[in-house]
Amino acid sequence: MSDSTTPFGQAKYQVRFDRGAAGAERVVPGAHVAVLVDALSFTTTVVVAAEHGFATPVDGADTAAPGASAAVRAALAAGDDPLVLAASLRNRTAVAERILALQEERGERMLVAIVAAGGPDRPAIEDQLTAGAVVDALVGLGIDHTSPEAAVASAAFEGLRRAFVHLIGASGSGVELTARGRRDELRLATRLDVTRVVPELHDGVFRA
Repeated sequence: MSDSTTPFGQAKYQVRFDRGAAGAERVVPGAHVAVLVDALSFTTTVVVAAEHGFATPVDGADTAAPGASAAVRAALAAGDDPLVLAASLRNRTAVAERILALQEERGERMLVAIVAAGGPDRPAIEDQLTAGAVVDALVGLGIDHTSPEAAVASAAFEGLRRAFVHLIGASGSGVELTARGRRDELRLATRLDVTRVVPELHDGVFRA
């Protein structure tokens, strides 16, 4: 279990939020569910693949999205066998509903660690907003005992909800994708609540 005396572990909260592999090591221990967010583009790619019936191995992120891969591996190593879910703006409400269903099924409060793939060297606002969107969906379902870190992420999404598409597109990652001729990925990543698919990680592969 996470050490409640560690200031950055957020252990006393039901919903936690941090970034990168180091963040996963801080907030995943003791969590029942680890929600990975790498909006541009690994977890969005995972969700879109699952929408079309395809699975995605974590190994596929090693080169294309090393931050996401490291966060997944850290989450598995840091936690007590947590369920790892892939989240994007496309499925953020479905992810929250999956967590609520697990809570009702098990009859116990589910502890949730949301991990943005972006590390401390680059804030990655696309991940901050997407993680905040997941927290916002959880709060809307009554899973609202959030850490300050998770609450700030949620408030950022709520406050910028009308502008998030523009902000993500204008972010460093968004500009880079557009410059590489990958604007379609940006469009896929900024669509909100368009799928019920929730990819889960089992044996190194995300599948719905």
